[in-house]
Amino acid sequence: MKITILALCALALAAQTFDVASVKRSAAENGSGARSTGAVPRQQDPGRITYPAVKLKGVIALAMGVDQDQISGPQWLDDERYDIVATLPEGKSQADVPVMLQHLLAERFRMVSHEETKPRAGLVLVAAKDGPRLTKSTEASRPGFQTNGGKVTFTKMTLPEFARTLARMSGRPVTDGTGIAGEYDISVNVSMEDLAAGSIASAIQDLGLRLETRTAPAKFIIIDKADKIPTGN
Repeated sequence: MKITILALCALALAAQTFDVASVKRSAAENGSGARSTGAVPRQQDPGRITYPAVKLKGVIALAMGVDQDQISGPQWLDDERYDIVATLPEGKSQADVPVMLQHLLAERFRMVSHEETKPRAGLVLVAAKDGPRLTKSTEASRPGFQTNGGKVTFTKMTLPEFARTLARMSGRPVTDGTGIAGEYDISVNVSMEDLAAGSIASAIQDLGLRLETRTAPAKFIIIDKADKIPTGN
């Protein structure tokens, strides 16, 4: 029996969506819980995502691979909070989550957006002249981070994720320009306080990485339409 083109398209779409997903307005937004920063947390379970009290702009940033300052849309994207829980299909990993989130945003929030290219000043993470000195993650590595005195260790992290983490901690735009694929266990000899204060450049020298200040064309996401209340689960 031949599989029709329509059936193939349906199979391809199914492979890009979550098996099960729950999207609800967060109780924290209604005053019955602690106010969250709205940041999207790193996930410990590789087969599941759990985002408590996240702001939609943070979810969009992860889905589109941009920083939150590269997203324009209604103010409520920064104000409303949502609880999102979803299960990944068998054989999929956290690396597949951004595409699945794009489908989730379109389906549950009826989000429509377009891209624009504009100049953007910021820091770019690049490999040093002698090359990077990074430790490849193993199967035993679990996603997360921990602090120990003057050291911060991130486990099972890609370089784009590392750049976004540095951006969140420093409050400055940081993008990945290394082109290095894979997941790594990354330790930086600096405290969380120093990272937040902007002591990034010296902290990553031991990793064979450096930061360059550049103004370059960047992708900006314009939200044309989105529903504040998600469709039913």
